[in-house]
Amino acid sequence: MKKQIFNKAGLFALLFGAMATMNSCSKDLPEAEADPTPSALVAVHNFALLVPSNLTVMLNNANLSVLGAPASIAYGGNLSGPYAGVKPGATTIGLRTLTGTTDLVSKSATLNASSATSVFAYDTLTPAGTIKAIALNNNMTASAAGTANLRFLNLSPTSAVLSAVLTRTADGFGVATTGSTTFGNVAYVGSTTPNEATLSNFTNIPVGTYSLALVSGTTNVFTTTLTIREGKAYSLVARGYAAGRPGTTAAQALGASLIMHNP
Repeated sequence: MKKQIFNKAGLFALLFGAMATMNSCSKDLPEAEADPTPSALVAVHNFALLVPSNLTVMLNNANLSVLGAPASIAYGGNLSGPYAGVKPGATTIGLRTLTGTTDLVSKSATLNASSATSVFAYDTLTPAGTIKAIALNNNMTASAAGTANLRFLNLSPTSAVLSAVLTRTADGFGVATTGSTTFGNVAYVGSTTPNEATLSNFTNIPVGTYSLALVSGTTNVFTTTLTIREGKAYSLVARGYAAGRPGTTAAQALGASLIMHNP
């Protein structure tokens, strides 16, 4: 029978060399870095009337770039994305025309990391060259199963008070059902100093298909159909001029926009 002979000195030398190699490699590894601070998310929606061009966005006096070009938001539109990621902290958000050198409106807001904020431009451009804006917090927490979150904003400057009546005609699976939700007698946001914390609040409603009626007094002044999806957060916006204003174009007429904040 053959015997295997171990050279202890050689074995120790081999182990020492392996340990030295491991220590040398570990020194070459970069040290772990702290996670970067999450961005704050900002969306901008344009419901300002009679502005002569699309709106662009200034963040702390620097033009916001989208896909390599200055942000350009048409009436009724918003940033593509729908959010832009910005550095958290005290932020000045200015809105101006694409070729303008001064803001039509400016909002100061403290944007927290990972927060989501929607800025709504609204009202009619004044002779002095100003519009209005509100900055609302979007709670991105998913709603309970079978439901969604929705808020109603009256941004129609010639509609002093509107009610939004949502009549449910089908559930989330398309099965016929009944039920309704009413946002009653909601004043035009610009009629007083807006309470942005209150306006930010959502109402939880069942998902499904709804018939929407905007009601002034007892008269339906606009109707359409909406689809509300599970777990989503929406702003339902009344926009444009009520009937009867001279010179109103079809694009400026009273209507409604449904904005999803967590696509």
